[in-house]
Amino acid sequence: MIISRMARHCKGLCVLLGLLLPGPPLHAVPAAEYAAKAAFIYNIALFSKFPNTNPIVRLCVLGRSPFGNTLNALEGKPLGESAIALAYPRSGSEAVAQCQILFISASEAHHLDLLAESARGLGVMTISDIRGATRLGVMLELAVENQRIVFDFNGPAARTAGIVVSSKVLRLARTVY
Repeated sequence: MIISRMARHCKGLCVLLGLLLPGPPLHAVPAAEYAAKAAFIYNIALFSKFPNTNPIVRLCVLGRSPFGNTLNALEGKPLGESAIALAYPRSGSEAVAQCQILFISASEAHHLDLLAESARGLGVMTISDIRGATRLGVMLELAVENQRIVFDFNGPAARTAGIVVSSKVLRLARTVY
């Protein structure tokens, strides 16, 4: 059982590393970029501990989803003892009340700091690809740099929310605040 879990985590870390290594140009095909970001979100979640463990971990996208159908592949995937369920809440208050992982779309940039603050108070992991998101309190900011997915991590925001991200993952971060 322990070896099986370690193998799953190793596999997930290997996939995460693969997303960080140079590959085909992501900026050329936005669908490919968001497919890689979806896989990245899943792998970060695999290596994270959430304050509220439920049989279902709700991954939400707030605002206009840039993912198209790519997140559908995550529906039902295992996340430790839990499984992922997707949701598309209509408001920030609905999102922070029902989600454990919240991707904040660019369409919600105008109140990013308030969303991040509310989410921290309820133990919700926040992720965005809005430039400067981690400086506004979002936990993980995804970007494309040199044709690969990179991320910045806001440690104080994660600690306040009670979310622990593996140090193995944090070593891969472009910036840790």
